[in-house]
Amino acid sequence: MHAINPPRCARPPLRKWERAFIDEVFSPHFVLPTVLTPGWPRSLEGARKLFTTMLAAAPDVQGTIEDMVAEGEKVAVRWTFRGTHTGESPLTGAPIGAPFTLVAMSLYRFANGKIEEDWGVDAHWQTGEVWK
Repeated sequence: MHAINPPRCARPPLRKWERAFIDEVFSPHFVLPTVLTPGWPRSLEGARKLFTTMLAAAPDVQGTIEDMVAEGEKVAVRWTFRGTHTGESPLTGAPIGAPFTLVAMSLYRFANGKIEEDWGVDAHWQTGEVWK
């Protein structure tokens, strides 16, 4: 079983990850089966767009791994993201300057030590005006 080092994944803030993180951890054959919006890329470009969009909407966003369970080639992660909605995003709309907390869960499939699939979903336990 190949897995990513949890401290490497969980280190805040996300803005330090950007492309280097994506290229280091995600496979070039990455697939994002859970499409966020119509027309969202389902490939490695979709992962890059997700990180870029998240950082544009909340430049101070921090991600924390709350739980991680691995079996075989799959790793399940419960994430908590916290930040302030200060930027425009196709996922959140116009900025309102409010803090938020977003809980998400992902099921990653690994191959050759890199993430090949991300079956991530928002748990819809968001807080703050951003999500109303």
